[in-house]
Amino acid sequence: MELIIEGIVRRVNQPQEFASGFRKCEVHVEVPDGEYKDILPVEFIKDMADEAGTLTPGMKVKMRCNVRGREWDGGEKGWRAFMSLTVWKYEIMTETEEMKAQAATIEKVAKSDGFPF
Repeated sequence: MELIIEGIVRRVNQPQEFASGFRKCEVHVEVPDGEYKDILPVEFIKDMADEAGTLTPGMKVKMRCNVRGREWDGGEKGWRAFMSLTVWKYEIMTETEEMKAQAATIEKVAKSDGFPF
């Protein structure tokens, strides 16, 4: 099942690497929902864990996520169900001031005559 989330990045947690070699990075996204805002944790897994580090708080993003669900037998505590949102594609909808400054610097260097060719 696929879910599309549009919201604002609130925080990017440090990537985690497990003994098996599996890697993930959790990002919290604020999604407006009427009067209140929801904060949704989404996961960037495997190779995409590095890409999560390019996101910064305040960025408006659109993410395509797979909705995953699992159950766990807790013995005497009973059965539990867990859900995760795994990002497989995303796009940045707005630029931050830092991104705009970097783009301006790149453009300025590209227009200069400082290149040796």
